[in-house]
Amino acid sequence: MANNLNDRMKSVFATTRGRVIFIVVAVILLGGIITGVYLGYQNYKYVSTDNAQISGARVNISAISAGQLVSVDVDYGSYVEKGQEIATIGAPLYTNSALQQGQQGNPVGRASVESPVNGYVAYVYAYPGQILFAGTPIVTIYDVSSPWVIANLSEADLYKIEPGQDVEISVDSLGGLKFKGKVVGISAASAATFSLLPANNTTGNFIKVTQLVPVKISIENSGHYILIPGTSVEVKITVR
Repeated sequence: MANNLNDRMKSVFATTRGRVIFIVVAVILLGGIITGVYLGYQNYKYVSTDNAQISGARVNISAISAGQLVSVDVDYGSYVEKGQEIATIGAPLYTNSALQQGQQGNPVGRASVESPVNGYVAYVYAYPGQILFAGTPIVTIYDVSSPWVIANLSEADLYKIEPGQDVEISVDSLGGLKFKGKVVGISAASAATFSLLPANNTTGNFIKVTQLVPVKISIENSGHYILIPGTSVEVKITVR
């Protein structure tokens, strides 16, 4: 029996087709082994996720006192510098007839509203002619001077994460351009805790769902690149 098997193997390798098949199978097996070792090393060395976004300080610019909005000098996506005028408010002057007809008065004593930071206009709430009260929002500006990343990591990986670990950040909006960063801190609550309707299953049909926990990551070398808050990134945290 053994001799017959050996003879068959020899006859297989004696043909070109047999040798090609052997080489192909060997290459596939070797490739599978190398891939398995590589993935195992990556899983041991790093924690990665694509559930991450650019974030930044969001500054709401509001009316300091009541008045009529005369002008808004910025729009969605406008870049503004600290101290730049973004709107003008005038104190409305009413007459009894105007009030009776529901009309707005003529603005007098105009005051300028300036941006307190460098950034981009993310949202515009009010437009010229609108009557504002103290605290009425006018625009929201994202401060882009020091953006960061919020990565939502599986709770099963949290024991590997600690502040100060090196991070590689790949930014989708910049064609996968990579930046360096570090873990700054880990949220004290899961992402689901901050939802409008947090899960609270007190019935007997509970199904365990892996929770995600926000992790804040600094961006060390953003330079002159525009990192838009809310856009997607991929992160790879070195844990060992």
